Amino acid sequence: MRFTYSPNAGEEFLKIEGSLYNHIYQSRRTKIEKKLFFRNLMDGNLYTYEQTKISRNHSELKLCESFFEPVIPKKEIHLIWAIIENKIIEKTLPYLNQMGVAKITFFYANRSQKNEKILLERLKKILICSCEQCGRSSLMCIEMIPNTQEALKCYPKSCVFDFGGKNIYQNFPSLKEGIFIGPEGGFDPQEKEMFKNSDIYSINENFTLKSECAALILAGAAS
Repeated sequence: MRFTYSPNAGEEFLKIEGSLYNHIYQSRRTKIEKKLFFRNLMDGNLYTYEQTKISRNHSELKLCESFFEPVIPKKEIHLIWAIIENKIIEKTLPYLNQMGVAKITFFYANRSQKNEKILLERLKKILICSCEQCGRSSLMCIEMIPNTQEALKCYPKSCVFDFGGKNIYQNFPSLKEGIFIGPEGGFDPQEKEMFKNSDIYSINENFTLKSECAALILAGAAS
C-alpha cells in the first residue's frame, strides 16, 4: 500500500476513525512511531503525518511535510464503454486504473443488459483502493450517459472499436477524444448506422473479444 486516501489530507490535523481506523491499526497493525503517508487524490501532493495519539477507537495525526509528487498517466485515455455485467466492470476497473485510463464514460448500448445499474460511489471506492495500491495520485473520472446516441453527441470526435475496421495496430489512434467499446454481442445495426461517419478500428476479423478484454487491450496498447 503506497499511501492512504483521505479527502482531508493536507489539513494540519487529521482524526482517523471508523473503517479507516480499523484498516490502519487492526489490519495493518501500524505502530505509533511509524509515519503515515496520505493523498487526497486531487492536488498531486503526498502528505506525511506523525501520530500524536492513539485511543481504542480513533487516532490523531499532525502534518509533518508535503511534497508535490504526482503519479499520473502519461497519455489521456478515454474509454466510452457500453454497460455489461456489474461484477465484470468492478473486477476490470482496477486494472484499467493501473494502466492509466483517465476517464470512462459508461452508456447503455442497445444490447446492454438494462437491469445492470452502475453504482458510481461503489466504483469510486474501488478506484480509491486501486490508487492506494498502485500509487496513482489522481482519481479516474467516471460518468454515465443514458444511451449510444447521447454518448455520440457528447463525443462526436470519438472513434469506434468494432468489426470490419482499420487495423488498430498499424495506425493506433489517439484515445483522448474517446473510443466506443460495445457490449456482449457488439453494436446492433441501428448503432452501426450512427457510427457511419466515425473512424472504425479492429484488431483481427478472426477474433471475437469479450467487452472487458477489448477495454484492457485498448488501455494497454495506448498507455
